[in-house]
Amino acid sequence: MGSGLFSIARSALLSHQTALQTISHNVANAETEGYSRQEVVLAANTPVRLYNGNVGTGVHIATIQRKRDILLDENFRSANVANGNSTMRRDLLQKVEDVFGEPSDTGMANALDQFWSSWSDLSAQPNSLAARAVVQQRGRQLAQLLNSYDTQLTQQRSSNLELLDNTVGRINALASQVAELNTRILASEGNGHVANDLRDMRDSRLDELSKVAGTRVVNQPNGTVTVVIGNSTLVEGDTWNKVSAQLETIVPPPTVPVTDVPVRIRLGNSPDRLAPLDGELSAIVKVLNEDIPAVRGRLDAMASQLVSAVNTAHTGGYVFTGSTVPGTAAGNFFDPGSVANPVRASTIQLDAAVAADPGKIAASGNPNGTTDNTTAQAIAALRITEGTVTWTATNGTTETGSFLGFFRGLVTRLGVDVASATDAAAVAESLAQQTDQRRQSVSGVNTDEELVNMLRVQQSYQAAAKMITAADEMLKTLLSLV
Repeated sequence: MGSGLFSIARSALLSHQTALQTISHNVANAETEGYSRQEVVLAANTPVRLYNGNVGTGVHIATIQRKRDILLDENFRSANVANGNSTMRRDLLQKVEDVFGEPSDTGMANALDQFWSSWSDLSAQPNSLAARAVVQQRGRQLAQLLNSYDTQLTQQRSSNLELLDNTVGRINALASQVAELNTRILASEGNGHVANDLRDMRDSRLDELSKVAGTRVVNQPNGTVTVVIGNSTLVEGDTWNKVSAQLETIVPPPTVPVTDVPVRIRLGNSPDRLAPLDGELSAIVKVLNEDIPAVRGRLDAMASQLVSAVNTAHTGGYVFTGSTVPGTAAGNFFDPGSVANPVRASTIQLDAAVAADPGKIAASGNPNGTTDNTTAQAIAALRITEGTVTWTATNGTTETGSFLGFFRGLVTRLGVDVASATDAAAVAESLAQQTDQRRQSVSGVNTDEELVNMLRVQQSYQAAAKMITAADEMLKTLLSLV
């Protein structure tokens, strides 16, 4: 009898000591990100059959379970995918919008207004060299502003390409860590116990992967996980496939070099694009392949057609040396470019002759009219001429308008995209926070609750200790009777 009591008390002491250790572990990691509360599950030992019935033999630890809900994990990661995508898209589009800084006294709208106004002033003073110098200055400023926009877009693209490389590197690092943790978990759980802390580490990486790459997780019966990106397997067991980013090979090769060469994401040795993309990775690729090229395409169309319209009107005019008539046919106002190097926002500039001498700027449309102003008026009239700029998107949609109207449309569309991305990010972030709060209500550590559990387990431990004392006294009494 004494031996049985000692054995039962011993099992109680050891079990509740482990329970206290687990509670201490919870309290110690209350602020550890990704940690899941652990709980000791006790179970009665197998009873023994005696002549007077079955008699219990004490308690043992059935398992130390991790308080985690797989469904809540799936809900959080699904919300995290949208949060990563919309937040990254908002941040990148805001940087593109900042390139233009409209409305502004130094922006394109003001530069166009001053350019057309300088031609109106020249039409009022067709013989004025000072008015021509102002036209030259305004034309140069307009061209330089378009050059500046293109340069900033190129800088944004370079920055985003670097961000893409860093993101791909982070995905590969996380995939490698998940594969390694799969191996460690499989080895640790070979004895039937759950590797709780290792699973927390893996879940933390899986959470980050969902935000960065839009991955999905499939739990396997052996304790490992399979991670899916797009429609392909990123991680399976102890193996993982490398994600890479590269520039597309354009077939057939373009006759004019393409500034915004598309990027594609590949998985492993597959030559095909990885699709569909999601999370931050998708947002970066979309800005690189769609948004920046669309903005640059509109600016290029505007620059090209501005040069064409102004040069067409200008070459119909005449310039005069003093009062000598007839005048000389005027040349181009802007550099017309070439087939190999067409006019773009990056290349627009004044024609070399006009840049060197404002006297080469034509105001007259009459070879014998030194005071004629029809050419200057024709160019000034481009301010309100509709349909002077036309641009066709890759989906076939055509946008058209006056120069100012077209540019305002560009900025407005970009602003709408930023506002839409901002709203989507706010909603996605809120949903991610809500789902995480629901998950934390299950897996998070509540220190007050842990202290209550500690007192409860401590009392059970003390009771088990008193059992040993009682059994010892009983044994002494028995021995005294012998």
